[in-house]
Amino acid sequence: AKYGGSGGSGGASPPALSSLSTSARRAQPLWPAAALALVQEVLNRRLFSQVRERKGLTYDANFQLTAHERLAGGWWLVTVTSSPANSELALDACVESLVQIAPDPSRPFGAAFPLTRENLQAAQRVLVQRHTSELRSNQYWSEILSATQLESVPGKQPGNGAAYLREWGETVRAVTLEDLDLMFKALKLEDEKQFYTCIAVSGAPVDPAAAAAALAADNHGHTMPSISRR
Repeated sequence: AKYGGSGGSGGASPPALSSLSTSARRAQPLWPAAALALVQEVLNRRLFSQVRERKGLTYDANFQLTAHERLAGGWWLVTVTSSPANSELALDACVESLVQIAPDPSRPFGAAFPLTRENLQAAQRVLVQRHTSELRSNQYWSEILSATQLESVPGKQPGNGAAYLREWGETVRAVTLEDLDLMFKALKLEDEKQFYTCIAVSGAPVDPAAAAAALAADNHGHTMPSISRR
């Protein structure tokens, strides 16, 4: 079933996405991409609020999904920058944030720290506004039109119901909290034993006493950090 936009010449307009059944809505070619984009947005917001604003352990925490158009699979990666002294705490806070948002039927609200409708709506607004804004960029047009003429990527073929430029916004707005819970289950966020974690420290190890002495003897202040570094 197609949705949104205008119908063919003299034909009736297809039904709006919001009027379709759950199974029909999830069968739309754009639904997986929209749901995963929202997962990335809401998890970035959650990590920022928990690890940076609430616990003050980092200046930057980032959740990134890597998916493919021709492979039924991908991976996700969380990167966080912290001081060596806080690295273990920052790692634990990231893992905790992901596990707490994952669906847990034993919890009264379905998760230890579940998403709210307001969380979802805020993420939807960001994605729709970003898409609308980036349509002014030639680079964005090149990215979203890539592979539209390849038979090996049928999901982006013209006429298949996935009219990206016209229906992306409607698809994003139609994603529900239940859809995101389904994605969280697919990403296995509820089981931290399946996470692979690593802590890397840049530079040579520094003796704490020597570092304190050097800091006390520093009369030159500090230079402005580079904008390109996080």
